[in-house]
Amino acid sequence: MKKNILIVLLSLNSSFFFLASAQQYSQLWGKKGESWNKELMPDFTQAGYKKGKKEIPHFDSEISVKDFGAVGDGVTDNTIAFRKAIAKCRKNQAVFIPAGIYLLKDTLHISKNKMCIRGENKQQTVLYFEKGLEELYPDYNKQYPNQTNWSWKGGMILFSGDISDIGIENITIKFPDNPWAGHDFHERGYNGIAFENKAHDGWVKDVTITGADVGIYIGNAHHITVENWVLDFGENRLGGKLNGHHGVNICGPYNLLQNFEIKGKFIHDLSIETASSHHNVFRNGKGTDLCIDHHNHDQRNNLFTNLNVGKGTRLYVSGGKTSPWGLSFNETYWNITADVPMQYCNQFDEERKHSTNNICVGIKTNLPSVLPDQFGNRFETIDPAVLYPQDLYLAQMKKNGKSAK
Repeated sequence: MKKNILIVLLSLNSSFFFLASAQQYSQLWGKKGESWNKELMPDFTQAGYKKGKKEIPHFDSEISVKDFGAVGDGVTDNTIAFRKAIAKCRKNQAVFIPAGIYLLKDTLHISKNKMCIRGENKQQTVLYFEKGLEELYPDYNKQYPNQTNWSWKGGMILFSGDISDIGIENITIKFPDNPWAGHDFHERGYNGIAFENKAHDGWVKDVTITGADVGIYIGNAHHITVENWVLDFGENRLGGKLNGHHGVNICGPYNLLQNFEIKGKFIHDLSIETASSHHNVFRNGKGTDLCIDHHNHDQRNNLFTNLNVGKGTRLYVSGGKTSPWGLSFNETYWNITADVPMQYCNQFDEERKHSTNNICVGIKTNLPSVLPDQFGNRFETIDPAVLYPQDLYLAQMKKNGKSAK
């Protein structure tokens, strides 16, 4: 018996030694962050709600949409009832939506502080929007008359204005299961949730959005946390080669998007759109064949960490007006795995333009390390399975003495 126990202990110790010895530390981080040079690799710990210093609040007080006549039968139009509940909601209170399918024929706008929209849970509380923004409020571009501006912005649920402590949680948002209209900017405007016009310190939590053209839009807004979210599709939408336009489109700084899954393919899954799109963090997520979209070569200093991008055929595929598409500058890619080996972020370089000053560590690739290359990129080849730390954001939070999920 003693001999068996000794063998088990030796086996456990050997396993621990193997795991410890298998870990590989980046030259740009070290074991505990001792090699972290913030001039090369930014501090991303101020992303999200309250600069990452506070937990998302829970408002105990609730006001139910049923008190204003809402019926979760999937047939009754609940728009007026929902709007009345939002108007009556006080500070530090939630608009509560019990289990049911709630038909909504128009948009919902939130423009006051310290309130949230809360479902019973995202499996049972469904908001069904039968029409999109373009159908309700046509907004064709004056310069390009065949192009709707709702192709890249806006949401059926809109948080707008210089407001804070606002959010939506425990809900599924669903659109009709139509095939995607295609990348000709004629989308119906099936856009889920938007934060605009200086909205800040808000959240999206435990939310599924099904059948969206644009899932989540963060415009002139900042310090929004989006966590535990899924972008899904019905059978008809999923049957196309591409299933929507922007999964998320970020035009503001210091936002945290974490713990997510994209179950199809948007033409742009994770979009960072403008020069204001900086110090955003995308972490702990996965997709079918995920792409990181850099529009217009204006974006800098964003982090993509601990991602499983699925097939791995289009990681850097981008859009926008500036070519070559797919260039990035001063971005950090850390622990990104896929079904197949991938390129580094310089694959779209040409004689005229180049990706510069990026950090790529623990990307699944067959390419060698280059620290740095002639354009200041630092490509460090480490198997994602043994890279330590796995999640750079969490490591930076720990290094800076902050707690993180």
